[in-house]
Amino acid sequence: MAVKKIFGKLFSIALVIFVFLFFIASLANFTSFGEQNFSSPKILVINMDGIILDSEKFLKIYRKFEDNPKIKGYILRVNSPGGAVAPSQEIYRIIRKISKPFYVSMGTLAASGGYYVASAADKIYALDGTMTGSIGVIMKFSNFRKLYDKIGIKFETIKSGKFKDIGASGKQMTDEERQLLQDTVDDVYQSFISDILKARNIDKSLLKKYADGRVLTGKKAKELGFIDEIGDFYDVVEDLKKRIGIPDAELYFYEEDKNPLTTIVSSATYIKNLFGNSDGYQLYYLNDKLTY
Repeated sequence: MAVKKIFGKLFSIALVIFVFLFFIASLANFTSFGEQNFSSPKILVINMDGIILDSEKFLKIYRKFEDNPKIKGYILRVNSPGGAVAPSQEIYRIIRKISKPFYVSMGTLAASGGYYVASAADKIYALDGTMTGSIGVIMKFSNFRKLYDKIGIKFETIKSGKFKDIGASGKQMTDEERQLLQDTVDDVYQSFISDILKARNIDKSLLKKYADGRVLTGKKAKELGFIDEIGDFYDVVEDLKKRIGIPDAELYFYEEDKNPLTTIVSSATYIKNLFGNSDGYQLYYLNDKLTY
């Protein structure tokens, strides 16, 4: 009994310490959330690496730096195969709201949602061998019906409408269901095209000709007008310095405090949705066959 009391007290103390530290960290984050005290003009450099799963980072950046008079411009370094539709759309809209010059430097890969986000910028740079384009929308489902039949698993579904279990892994998709989802994908695809046309001076017929999911090199993208210039990150820096008229502007690399648990949860959710599940569906601006 005495041992239980000791462990109980130790647990209570540990819990209090944890709550206290969490409170201090949250308070520090809140008090530093306002204007960053820079002593000289800065160009804010943002990295967008990997699959786009959420837009929280860009919301924070917009709220924290947009009204800071020392921030004179932005450079987004993109290395992404794309990602979920909704966060890609929100990032696109955040970039479009930013009033200061916003340039993009594409790295190895800026495909699908990666290109969609980049298209919102004032100017896009890529390298000759950058893989970009892949404009399109994808929705994936897994069909394990034959496997379930083989091992004796049977699902009983009670639903309020005939489409409520659309995409469920335990049944074959009907033609009507497939058409309904195709209409959804086509609708989101049209939004993709529309947003690029709003941001980029590209002929609509030319855009639609190449917006069939195909991958483009940076060189080809430049020829078609999908990007503006061929160059590396430091070419972008020098060009932006000329644009803002401050040759000695310093680079400020934005570093986000990452929560490992959030990253794990987000990645697990992506994998679950990408490979199909009977509980929900997700639309992606994504080329998951490209590596970077």
